[in-house]
Amino acid sequence: MEKQNTWQIVKRLFMIGMKFRSWFILTLIISILLSLVSTYRPYLTMEIVDNDITRLKDTGLMMKHVYILIGLVIAEMLLNFFLVYFSNFISQNVIRDIRERLYNKLIYFKTSFFDKTALGQLVTRAVGDVETIAVVYTDGFLMVFGDILRLVFVLVMMFQVNVELSYISLVILPLMVVITRFFQKRLKKAFGDERSWTAIQNSFVQERLSGMSIIQVFNRQEAEFKKFDDINIQLKAALLRTVFIFSLFFPVVELISSLFIGFILFYGGFIEVKAGVIIAFIQFINMLIRPLRQIADRFNNIQRGLVGAERVLGVMDENNAMPNDGKIIKHEFAGQIEFKNVHFSYDEKQEVLKGISFKVNPGETVAIVGATGAGKSTIISLITRLYDINSGEILLDDIEIRDYELYNLRSHIGVVLQDVFLFHGSIFENLTLGDESITLEQIKKVAKDIEVHDFIESLPGGYDYVVSERGSSISLGQRQLLSFLRAYLSDPKLLILDEATSSIDHESEKLIQRATEKITQNRTSIIIAHRLSTIEKADKIIVMEKGKIVEEGKHDELLALNGYYALLYNNQSRDSESAEDIEEI
Repeated sequence: MEKQNTWQIVKRLFMIGMKFRSWFILTLIISILLSLVSTYRPYLTMEIVDNDITRLKDTGLMMKHVYILIGLVIAEMLLNFFLVYFSNFISQNVIRDIRERLYNKLIYFKTSFFDKTALGQLVTRAVGDVETIAVVYTDGFLMVFGDILRLVFVLVMMFQVNVELSYISLVILPLMVVITRFFQKRLKKAFGDERSWTAIQNSFVQERLSGMSIIQVFNRQEAEFKKFDDINIQLKAALLRTVFIFSLFFPVVELISSLFIGFILFYGGFIEVKAGVIIAFIQFINMLIRPLRQIADRFNNIQRGLVGAERVLGVMDENNAMPNDGKIIKHEFAGQIEFKNVHFSYDEKQEVLKGISFKVNPGETVAIVGATGAGKSTIISLITRLYDINSGEILLDDIEIRDYELYNLRSHIGVVLQDVFLFHGSIFENLTLGDESITLEQIKKVAKDIEVHDFIESLPGGYDYVVSERGSSISLGQRQLLSFLRAYLSDPKLLILDEATSSIDHESEKLIQRATEKITQNRTSIIIAHRLSTIEKADKIIVMEKGKIVEEGKHDELLALNGYYALLYNNQSRDSESAEDIEEI
């Protein structure tokens, strides 16, 4: 994405905020009223001191002015309350809108984007960086507008009171602008470093917590803590740089304010200005310095928000969604799949599939076998369009799959992956994935069909049993059975099973084998097989090696060839016999 300057980011955030323009207008009106009320108060104080108290002309008039002054103070307090409340109300609504836009963007990104982007960094952008944008609205557009308006009103009132002292006071404006600009440049870099190290730390923690068992098994606790400590030190240093700049900025502003007030007192006494005018100008100077200081302070806070906004908008500007240019929508599929000279690579450096071609007829069960890295699982990702091929064609019912509307295509494909992912929640929620059209009665009926119902009912709470994150509270075989049930519920015309019986116990394998036989009936099925004994009845077996198809045929035909498949099968048979001998011992 092309890097955007500060004004481009501000403009985009402002346009997003315009969704709540009625609240913006109301807050602006409050800001204008607050500016009028607060700037009139010093003028009224001057009138009370110079006319009412000093001359004692009219006690009744003096009390009237005092009551008006008290009313102005109360009005200023109330207007301040509403200004802060409404600006935060707008801010939180805008932040909610940005979060929704960002998340809605992320869930449609290509799988390749997540392959190369650390999840911790994305979490930082979706949570932490979005939250920093709030200050752009709470301390940004509305508050800065109010501060600038107050500055204008203060200057007008100052010239109404005393022109000579007003010209002297104007010297403070360019001085404050120079100081603010000086600190702003340094804060932008400091805030950028802080957000970068925060993202690095979040990514590090997220990855280590996910792989905590590996860290503990290999006794890497001390080494990983040392890495975390190094990152934490860098983050602390970045934060302290922002604190140092802030700590230096405010004393400088206070010093300038005090010097100007002192000079006004000295010069006012020298030219014999009335006491009320001096008091009014002391308040005016404070009111002049306060908005300038607040604007500077707000710009510093806004700078943090703009750094976060730049990172968030950068993700939102990414053009990483899977192309969905297909127009064809079909409600029924025959289920014929054909690969024609398909080439594919993940990183454009090393080809994973090297011109493979095969055909799966409607209703057939086809198994794909081969050593690790042969390209078997890649075929699944291409059929479901998690990735697009580099060249060649993939046809579904003689139509290129990219010509289908993407979500219509996926709605007809059921997938059972080797690494089953379950979300933290009930079994019912994991099976429906939020689809309200699926009822518990439907789930139970399908679960009984593939002999999964008894296992689920044996769990505490049955279908309401809450599994832990990634499903770690139940066994791998049980997770596989739930994955079968989830795929079967959608009644797909095309079913893909990826190493569904690898790394599980013998009893679970039997259950899964029976479930496989049940759900593959009357639908096109592609099985990525690890245990060759489970696919002996397949209509066709495709044998892959290093991204190419080396053999193709039925189980008996391939054994008769005495080639690569026979070698794999015989090796597995010997390993299986050895395992059985060990069990007997």
